[in-house]
Amino acid sequence: MDATLATRILLPLLLLAFVIVLMVWPVMRLRRETGVWAVTLHRETAPGQRVVAGAFLAMQLAALAFVAAYALRGPAPLGVWPFPASSAWLGLGAGLAGLLLVAVAQRQMGASFRIGIDDAETDLVQGGLFGLVRNPIFSALLVLLAGMFLAVPCLWTLALWTASALTVSKQVRLEERHLIDQHGDAYRSYAARVGRFVPGIGRLAHHAAEAGGG
Repeated sequence: MDATLATRILLPLLLLAFVIVLMVWPVMRLRRETGVWAVTLHRETAPGQRVVAGAFLAMQLAALAFVAAYALRGPAPLGVWPFPASSAWLGLGAGLAGLLLVAVAQRQMGASFRIGIDDAETDLVQGGLFGLVRNPIFSALLVLLAGMFLAVPCLWTLALWTASALTVSKQVRLEERHLIDQHGDAYRSYAARVGRFVPGIGRLAHHAAEAGGG
């Protein structure tokens, strides 16, 4: 199959699957199994949480609008840069890897899974992918968006990845302060051992953890 045609067909499906696996499936599962409503981004449980929630919503809509426009109109109207077919296939592979990672990570979180910061206490998950990085779901999101850029390199996908990285970074720091408040030394010890998004990178020094995030 032609690489451009493949990306026009597969990218929308991949992004739709990602939204279902990240948000719809786990939220419905937790609601059914525990009665917990796992979407908490709309709550101001931490200063700036609603701003971050708005940014996440804007990015999701932008990503959906982009892949829809690309599927319908092709690369030329969107200013897509020339790229080899290998880049498109690599990008689709990265997107699939991100999808699989988020499916595993949200399942490993179990009843602690939330989209946002919950004011109710949740367990501190440290096993599975969370033993490699503290935020595997966010890592998976950035991998998927990096794959989108590789598959369809242009200013739009580069801006989407950059904005997502900044928003994710802000959200993670809010979550780190919250987890320190909830779990104290247990989270400080965990954060000193395990990287933030990449294994070994972004570990919190003890003094930074005491301050509520690095």
